[in-house]
Amino acid sequence: MKYALLGLLSLVFSFPLQATNDSVHIKIIANQLKGKEIFLCSYFDGQVYKKDSLYISSEGTGVFSKKEKYPEGEYLIYILKDTIKSNDRSFSILLADEQTFSITVDTTDLFGKIQISGAKQMEALLNYSKFLQMKQKERTQLISDFMALPENLRDTAKVESQLDVLNKEVQRYQENLNDEYKGKWVASFLRGAQPVMTGPYPMPATQEEYEKEFRYQKEHFFDNIDLQDRRFWWTSYFPQKVIDYLENHVEADPDSLANAASQLVAKTRGDSICFQLMLNKLVNYSISSKIMGRENIWMKLVEDYYHKGLVTWADSTHLRSIETEYQWLHNNRIGMKAHDLELQNLAGESVRLYQLGEKYTLLYLYEPSCGHCIEITPKLYEQIYKKYADKGLDIVAMCIIQDKKEWADFIEKNNLTGTNWHNVWDPSAGSSFWQYYDTRSTPSIYLLDENKKIIAKKLDIENLNKILDSLFNKPN
Repeated sequence: MKYALLGLLSLVFSFPLQATNDSVHIKIIANQLKGKEIFLCSYFDGQVYKKDSLYISSEGTGVFSKKEKYPEGEYLIYILKDTIKSNDRSFSILLADEQTFSITVDTTDLFGKIQISGAKQMEALLNYSKFLQMKQKERTQLISDFMALPENLRDTAKVESQLDVLNKEVQRYQENLNDEYKGKWVASFLRGAQPVMTGPYPMPATQEEYEKEFRYQKEHFFDNIDLQDRRFWWTSYFPQKVIDYLENHVEADPDSLANAASQLVAKTRGDSICFQLMLNKLVNYSISSKIMGRENIWMKLVEDYYHKGLVTWADSTHLRSIETEYQWLHNNRIGMKAHDLELQNLAGESVRLYQLGEKYTLLYLYEPSCGHCIEITPKLYEQIYKKYADKGLDIVAMCIIQDKKEWADFIEKNNLTGTNWHNVWDPSAGSSFWQYYDTRSTPSIYLLDENKKIIAKKLDIENLNKILDSLFNKPN
């Protein structure tokens, strides 16, 4: 990490060339593309969208022209694959407040031979990108030469010193460029693309050092980005940085992720567009995730922003939909203590969820007539109960229908008996179990620890087996 170059950007940045009657006047000069179509595409929230297209004239020119300016951000000039022989078919431009400039394109080397007309700042940034490319080649060559030497001739200290010199050269170049264009979108964009520098322990040797370095990275991850600057949403890198932060720089437990996501949204509140985009992104990310516990993120956001009336852009259909889902899930989140249930067995004797004393408890809610339950229940008994009952597992098999005979017949048919297999139901519906557990589809599975905290849910037999095997075999 210490000796990686700080970034390699092959970008062209836009500044005004001359006044026109249009707010947007992007002239493309490309003699090798006469009669060919090229596209102007925008980045938005991690995706690429076509914004406009043009055909290069017989004179080798074309203009992207419109009255209304594009939102400031990063854009892409794209050339169709069958139009050129080069593997490079696109290059990025950065649209700032002024959107009048021209670019001369040579398809034999889009990046290396590109020319900018009438914009000193663009030329400086293009030179910067080429400087980075040169330093990257020097770095690669240094490492290659080092690895080619016999081990006894390798001078590690020397090559590390050389790599450090390269890094410092790049850093000085970046600092000078940032100083020269301070307050400009170009400088903000460039700074935002740079990774956060390492903290006090870039190469941690102990667990304590690792944790301190991890906390530093978590706290400073967005130091280079103004989260209230909406232009970052129209870049290729920022939306993915948001996901990278949650997946790699926050503790993996669901509550930590939920709190970090809410804090991230809070930092965007100064700009209405940034607030809306960040909240929508994190809600959509967590709702669509297949990773258990990610739903804690969107439920935390519902509590912190939806329930407080801050989501003013959402229509009533969306609000009802998300609130309905919230009501089903908010009482059975990963990490929270499961709600106690007072139930009855076949003999009418009381069975309390909290009174069961094994190390782990599996709450299994099912219907005897449910096709999936008919398939899964015997497998649960044979592959899970018989394997783990004597190791410290209680299974609470709760029938959620009111037909006692159907339930009793199902138990008898599948021979569902055992000291730690508890056949129960709620004949009077007094526990209101549906308010605390999601029973919209059955079977529904919740795995609880010895304190009755929910540690897993909605599992199939295979993954349940893996989790239990890991729990019962982990070192003390």
